[in-house]
Amino acid sequence: MFIVLMRQRYLIFLFLAGLTSACTFGSYPTGYPSSGGQQYPSGGQQSPDDTYPNSGSQPGSGRTADPDVTVNSIRLTKDYTILNLTFTDNSQPIYDQNRRPLPSGNTIGIDPNSYLVAANGARTFAFVRAEGIPIKQEKFDSNLGKQILVGRNTYSGEKVNFTLYFQRLDKGLENFDLFECHSDAYTCWNIYNLYVNNPADPVVYNPPTKPASTPTPVPNLPRKKTNLPPAPSGESGGEMETPRTEVPKTKPTPAPAPVLTIVNVSGIVSDAKNKRPVTATIDYQLSSSKQAIDSVQSFASTGAYRMSLQKGQVYTYIASARGYQSTSGVLDLSKIAGGQKLTRDIALTPLAVGDKVTLKNIYFEMSKSDLLSASYAELNKLVSMMQDNPNMSIRLEGHTDIIGDHDKNLQLSRDRVIACQRYLVQKGIDIDRIQTIGYGDTRPILTKGTDEERKVNRRVEFVILTI
Repeated sequence: MFIVLMRQRYLIFLFLAGLTSACTFGSYPTGYPSSGGQQYPSGGQQSPDDTYPNSGSQPGSGRTADPDVTVNSIRLTKDYTILNLTFTDNSQPIYDQNRRPLPSGNTIGIDPNSYLVAANGARTFAFVRAEGIPIKQEKFDSNLGKQILVGRNTYSGEKVNFTLYFQRLDKGLENFDLFECHSDAYTCWNIYNLYVNNPADPVVYNPPTKPASTPTPVPNLPRKKTNLPPAPSGESGGEMETPRTEVPKTKPTPAPAPVLTIVNVSGIVSDAKNKRPVTATIDYQLSSSKQAIDSVQSFASTGAYRMSLQKGQVYTYIASARGYQSTSGVLDLSKIAGGQKLTRDIALTPLAVGDKVTLKNIYFEMSKSDLLSASYAELNKLVSMMQDNPNMSIRLEGHTDIIGDHDKNLQLSRDRVIACQRYLVQKGIDIDRIQTIGYGDTRPILTKGTDEERKVNRRVEFVILTI
């Protein structure tokens, strides 16, 4: 009798879009059964988007959290960011009593919640679809009394080629990460520092054409007398006189209408609880930029603000005000024509001592405390908040999931909040304003449910101590 230790692997990509490309499975050794009779298309098949000018495959890049996953190529189409990957089952071979190969215990699949993260975490792009690999599902096994992963079983030495489709990156975003899952107990197929050539469109501001100036009328002055003879009239018919020719009158060519390139964005900034207007600062930048390009303020009396932005671009912004939590958002003008108007109201949540706030998009290396750049946008909101409220002090609290060694989880949570504290200090926040504590797995939000549901346990929060 053979006892097989089942090891689950997840492909759970998190930080939105689609999958449709052909991929091939590595050939099975002789005698390997097929995977439930499901057939996958052969490699090299093109999708309709492959005709897009920038759809040529680029060499794979990035650093994978799982060494069994490699990036073969990355390409962009009009609608998608497409990654072709390979999973290699490097486990030891398992055989039955007749020396026939058995599945190794690896179960692979793609989590539909996968996503790409770019712009230091300010932009996320969702998973759309996959080819060559099934969508991950979890179901309760009554015999085992627990949730199990339902996907594709692999064999030792097998290579599985598959293609993932996500929403297309904004133009100008060339560095990004792929997040499959946030578990500290399983090996996620997260991939960091991916790169694709994706140049931005030039941003050109065309100011409105000024109307032509009207000549200043000349006053009627008395004519000066001269001793010159009068000019010939041209009507006497004499030989030496040049006949007068009539010049046809033409209508002046109208000036071309100016091309409208500006989109007017306006809205109201208000208190999320009492709906009163709030004076706030809104810093905005291109999604592909590292620095804010400008800022506007809302009026104290009405909360109204207005921005004039270039059409065809994607912007991100942070709205902050004294006494309120900072908030961020995206202004996608890539499909809005110049001259149009966009309304975006912003609600800010007031701060109060004792409030606990979850930092929603904080990313670390798998089972490590190394802070990833995808966390910067979320932490920058906290920086803005503490800058606007110079008397504010906080306590950062770290939590892990309930799976794994308790002592290691406790130390991991401590190290992670210290990494967040270090980032805030590097941005100019006094370290005396930031306490830290790690709770490990002692304060879970959920103790049951699927791994996807329990991901809320793995979090970083801050508590407001003073304002």
